[in-house]
Amino acid sequence: MPSSALIIDDHPLYRDALVQLLRAILGESTVQSASCAEEGLRMEPQLPGLRLVLLDFNLPGMSGTEAIGALMTRFPAVDVIAVSASEERLDATAALRAGARLFISKAVSTDVMAEAIQRVLASDFNGPQWIMPTSNGVLEPNTVTHLTPRQLEILGLLHLSNKEIGLRLGVAEITVKMHVSSLFRVLGVANRTQAMQAARRLSIQGC
Repeated sequence: MPSSALIIDDHPLYRDALVQLLRAILGESTVQSASCAEEGLRMEPQLPGLRLVLLDFNLPGMSGTEAIGALMTRFPAVDVIAVSASEERLDATAALRAGARLFISKAVSTDVMAEAIQRVLASDFNGPQWIMPTSNGVLEPNTVTHLTPRQLEILGLLHLSNKEIGLRLGVAEITVKMHVSSLFRVLGVANRTQAMQAARRLSIQGC
């Protein structure tokens, strides 16, 4: 377990909730909090052996990517988890490219948040990096790369019936149905509504 952890969030109630969650997970480890990245960086003397930071990605002042870079420079051994009210793919991609281990929506449940934190503490980085409040709780930013060109076409037409999609694409209705079922499995969703929501987050045109 890390010898210290830091929460950076400008919303007092959410910040306090994360502090309590981390203390429940880390036990006797030191958990500090700050309302902005600049304040967190100034707390370096109070954070010996800092290993974990939960950072609100959309704070006033220093940008999220700048904050991640500054924290990783100041604390070379730190693992940063970006937490955000945003569910935009561009924000998730920017945070992960800057060096965050995970990008987590503030809308996820406490259990999902705790599981993600424990995964990072265990240095388990094989799971999804973009954690969203979907049916399975997660979506990866690179999900789109696992879809075939035909699946991407159909994903952009899910507001239509299978019959209408088939007529539009010149394929049999049963073929469309098979593609739709495959889409649900890849996206980890249970129905068309959730699939269209996933498509919007992945910036698929037509949804």
